[in-house]
Amino acid sequence: MHIEHVEIGNFRKLHSVRVDFAKMTTVFVGANNSGKTSAMVALRHFLVDRADFSVNDLTLSNWALIDGLGSGWEATVTGDAEEPFDWNSVLPHLDLWLNVPMHELHHVQKILPTLDWAGGLIGVRLRYEPKNVGDFRKEYLAARQAAAKVMSAAVSAGEGSQSLKLVEGFSLWPRTMMDFLALKLRTHFEIRAYLLDPAKLVAPENGIAAPQSLPDGSEPLEGDPLKKIIRIDEINAQRGFGFTSTSHHQEYSADDERAKGGKRLSTQLRNYYTQHLDPFDKPEPKDLEALQAMHEAQTAFGKRLESCFAAALKELEDIGYPGVTDPKLTITTNVKPIDGLRVANTTDPRSVHR
Repeated sequence: MHIEHVEIGNFRKLHSVRVDFAKMTTVFVGANNSGKTSAMVALRHFLVDRADFSVNDLTLSNWALIDGLGSGWEATVTGDAEEPFDWNSVLPHLDLWLNVPMHELHHVQKILPTLDWAGGLIGVRLRYEPKNVGDFRKEYLAARQAAAKVMSAAVSAGEGSQSLKLVEGFSLWPRTMMDFLALKLRTHFEIRAYLLDPAKLVAPENGIAAPQSLPDGSEPLEGDPLKKIIRIDEINAQRGFGFTSTSHHQEYSADDERAKGGKRLSTQLRNYYTQHLDPFDKPEPKDLEALQAMHEAQTAFGKRLESCFAAALKELEDIGYPGVTDPKLTITTNVKPIDGLRVANTTDPRSVHR
């Protein structure tokens, strides 16, 4: 048994591609930004670390369609009819095709396409999709309505008063569906597996794969059907920009805290802030002043960075990077108030009452 090929769709810059595998060793060769890393990351996300998806893994050209879905949901609240949405056109997926001889039938008995299967190819689609579209829709609309309510209340309270003036370009989260998914993607999406029909497998045309469509009403397989079939040992990229799992990005680990005999004060403050004070989570009109101040600071800092990096980016463009088919580099900022609590905060002994 071996992997014959995989077809990757709607994942980063890979809109619809096929990757053929040799029986022993397969090497990805191509120019910079040709999709080699995207293909490797797709294999990892679908087969190794299924919880590592982010909004940036959704193909950029599909973002407008996803934002349109959110706008369509909002329109139904006002009484307009909801337009049907083609999830297959935007959901990231990986079609895995195994070449299985008859004497290894017992390994794949749970993913046999038909009862009269007599050896050959077996296909399984792994698709990153909403867990429950109804719950997803409900929470998105609730978030949008809550933001609109707060903004409306702030405007009404500020009329005839100089206490609060809304800054141009400022708006509350979520601005769009993609803005919502930037924080809620893993809450509402998961990988599900579906059986594919070997008879419907077709060869790519002009390098573009043509993955088959799932029949209406297709039911996903239970659990992970490839868990005991495929094993992957991964060695991360060794070039200074290697990928690491999300567990490596935790601010402070509990083990580090226990090793030092207790919790950092900054950790305790951060946890309290997240649970009770975070103005980004269900903000109220009284939070707008702080949120607008952060928006202005982020805008000013972004302009400063853009000015500082202008010469360096221009120099890169003069030597042909990025290429003519690649997007230009842009420096953006993201100011988070929680960053102020990531340092080792301590108490002032002069303020302690004895």
